[in-house]
Amino acid sequence: MTHTLQVEMDLNKPVEELTQVISAVLSSHPLNQKEILTALDLEIGNVLAVIEIEEQKDVPEVSE
Repeated sequence: MTHTLQVEMDLNKPVEELTQVISAVLSSHPLNQKEILTALDLEIGNVLAVIEIEEQKDVPEVSE
């Protein structure tokens, strides 16, 4: 037996929709909320770091 959550999302409202999904998952794991959020924070931080690196590559260097 597995517990699943089937989600249908409006991709025009990604933040609101993802927030609802995260809330639903957290409510089903009340004792592990901190661990789940910490892991999500790490994953989001990793993706933001990659985006930042890519943005830095796109910025032309200024020579003095």
